[in-house]
Amino acid sequence: MSTIDILKKSFQDLKGFWSIALLASLPLSLLPGFMVLDKTIGLLLILVLSGPFRVGLSKITLNIVNKQPIKMSYIFDGFTYFKHALGVFLLSMIFIGLGLICFIIPGIVIFIWLSQAFFILVENPSSEPIEVFKISKEMMKGNEIKYLTIFMIFIVISVILILFKLIFISLLIVPIQYIVFANFYNSLKK
Repeated sequence: MSTIDILKKSFQDLKGFWSIALLASLPLSLLPGFMVLDKTIGLLLILVLSGPFRVGLSKITLNIVNKQPIKMSYIFDGFTYFKHALGVFLLSMIFIGLGLICFIIPGIVIFIWLSQAFFILVENPSSEPIEVFKISKEMMKGNEIKYLTIFMIFIVISVILILFKLIFISLLIVPIQYIVFANFYNSLKK
C-alpha cells in the first residue's frame, strides 16, 4: 500500500468517526497543557499517563480502520495493563533520548523502529515492552523511509498551523495522524 493509498483510506475511514477520534485523542493532546499550570506535576502526568492514553487511542483508531465496534471506554484500556503501557512509553523515551544524544540520527532511527509499539501492545497486551520493541523493529525493516515520509507530512502541517496561530485546529492533527498510522500498521501486517 503506497503512502497516498494510506492517506486516502485514512480519510475515508474517518468519515462518520471524526467526533470519536477527536474525543479519544483529547486526553493525550491536552496532557502537555498541565505543564503550564505546574512544570513538575505536568511532567509527572505526561510520564505516567501518556503510555496508557496512547494505548487507548491506538485501540480506538485500530478499531475504526478495521471496522470493529468502538466504545469510548477504550480510551482507558491502557490502564488495564498499565505496567506494560507505562513500560513501553518510558523505555521508548529513554532509548530515543539516548539515541538523540548519540549524534541525532540514531535517535531518529530508534524512533522509527519503535513507532509501531503501541499498536502491537493493543493486539498483544500481555507482551513485555522489550518483546514489543523487537516486533516493532522487525515490522519496520524496509519501511523506514515510508514511515518517515508520513511522519514528516504531519510535522510540516503542524508547523504551518502553529505559525499561523491555529493552535485549536492543530488538535485535529492527532486523530488524523493516529488513523493514518493505524492504516500504516495494518499495511505492515499484510
